[in-house]
Amino acid sequence: MSSASEYTPICATCNDGKIGMGYSHTQHPTPADLQANIPRCLICAAIWHGIKLFPGGEEMLADPRPMHLRLGLWQGSMFRVRYGRSTKDWHLDPSFSLIKKEGSVVGDVLGLKAIPKMPAIDPQPFAPSTLSEIKKQIRECKRRHKHSRARKKYVPDRLVDLGPASNQLDAVLLDDTSGVRAPYIALSHCWGGTIPYRTLRSNKEELCRCIDYFELSENFQDAFTVARRLSYRYIWIDSFCIIQDDKQDWLQQATKMADVYSGAELTISAARSPSFDDGFLGHRETDIELPFSDRLPPGTKVYVRDGDALESVHQGINRQPSYHAPLFQRAWAFQERLLSQRIIHFLKTEIVFECEESLWCECGEKDSYEDSNYDKEVYRSSTWEELVEQYVSRNLTYPMDTLPAISAIARDYGMKGGYIAGLTHEAFFSNLLWQVKAPRDLSGELTTVPPPRRPDEYIAPSFSWASIIARVEWVKGQSSYQSVCTLEDFATTLENPDDPYGRVLSGHITLRGPAMDVKMRYTPRIYQGQLTGRFHPVADASEPKRDIWAVLDILDDPRPGEELKLITVHEETNWYFRNNGLVLRPSKRGQGYERVGCFWDTSKSFMKLATIQSVTIF
Repeated sequence: MSSASEYTPICATCNDGKIGMGYSHTQHPTPADLQANIPRCLICAAIWHGIKLFPGGEEMLADPRPMHLRLGLWQGSMFRVRYGRSTKDWHLDPSFSLIKKEGSVVGDVLGLKAIPKMPAIDPQPFAPSTLSEIKKQIRECKRRHKHSRARKKYVPDRLVDLGPASNQLDAVLLDDTSGVRAPYIALSHCWGGTIPYRTLRSNKEELCRCIDYFELSENFQDAFTVARRLSYRYIWIDSFCIIQDDKQDWLQQATKMADVYSGAELTISAARSPSFDDGFLGHRETDIELPFSDRLPPGTKVYVRDGDALESVHQGINRQPSYHAPLFQRAWAFQERLLSQRIIHFLKTEIVFECEESLWCECGEKDSYEDSNYDKEVYRSSTWEELVEQYVSRNLTYPMDTLPAISAIARDYGMKGGYIAGLTHEAFFSNLLWQVKAPRDLSGELTTVPPPRRPDEYIAPSFSWASIIARVEWVKGQSSYQSVCTLEDFATTLENPDDPYGRVLSGHITLRGPAMDVKMRYTPRIYQGQLTGRFHPVADASEPKRDIWAVLDILDDPRPGEELKLITVHEETNWYFRNNGLVLRPSKRGQGYERVGCFWDTSKSFMKLATIQSVTIF
């Protein structure tokens, strides 16, 4: 829609850059039309050269067909240009922003005033001005914010000591931190690449004498550099502070991750680095100056900034995995970020600082939580199910880490009544009703991803979301539901008896509620991205129109004609009387059952043949 102001533009293609707050201007020029406007319109010149700079831009401009061009002010501060040949799904079109460097002199040049002044992003990530701003953000947070005063002092069992001098390179591993009084910082990073210089049982004593800087991976060298430039002496790095070939030490330290990250004065997030080897202080992809400075007033420069990269990164800041920030895609990093009281994200395009009460973005687009639509207090108010949905959208190298990699959040969450293999005792019956989520992109379109599967090694009982490698979700009904079954018995065998939130070796629950035997009528099929099955009561197969549909967990379960069992977990309290519950099949153990799916909003009349039964699920 166009701006409401009455204005006759000289350039109809870009409306002279006059875009009202919350408005956008859309046109469909051919590349030839856009190019013809270049001599008389700076905005069109900027759009032309901007498209040309990005992948596929040359081909698009060489194609004579009309383009889909959308101009808009993003949150009142970014002149965003979206372009493409599609007429829908704007966010899928490539985009970039036009900016002027702060301090530039602006003359009365047609359209130029529409381009906002934005902070310069230095290609070097730790330029003096950036370092000064980060120190200011930390200082202001410590001085003004309530969460800074509420934290209890914590010192990890081990720390890397960088020494008192800022110009030294080597460090030492502290195996006894009882004498540490100064604050420490922590590193959050991606594992992968060359196996790094790290603590093993065989070299721990050597590292307590010296950690050789030149033996470190790029990530760890950069972490040392950041710590020293921010005047921190102590840093916690998992590869050094956990003995990597000592299983008992790993299990013991895993129980302390919530304390480690929440106790650190600052967390360094190596967000741009996909492995140990890449580092995060290298040259950055920042603003590109457009080639028409001879047409601008003295001192004025116009730049193009990759809008897709920034948008993706800011989605990562808002708890969505970002393909431009590999760390935001990692499951372990999810709890490390949420539990950190302050964190600096080093990205390909910028640096972002966030704490529990404020956020600062180097690009200038976001300088408060009101701008970012993300408040870390959301974490405190989220349900366990909402946190798990976020968590399982991220990647894990080792499926056996599924429960440990969220155990710090589970411990910090304050489970009331206990925790059963990834499910909370407080909301146990609701937690049971997860289903495999259809794979969709941000536009809602279905995408191709590996099908859900159960891992080769045992991770969790089948009733737990952790038993399956897939994204899951909980469907929330429009009406209120009540539990109609009871938990008669449960048990789990833990790898570490002292860690109820860690790895599980076995487990079962016994539910008592309305249950009935059913058979699958047809072969399961994919419907809207989910595997679905159609079931009829074993005792009455005569009315296909009354069959129920259920979402199944994995592709090879179950088979048509196989006898299964449904158990109702929730029943709607209004007059619809719909049921939600689990689909079960006899366990391969030879006793009890295992979960193979769940059903939602089934008519109560379908369950008229159900009887109250006790069912054990492994």
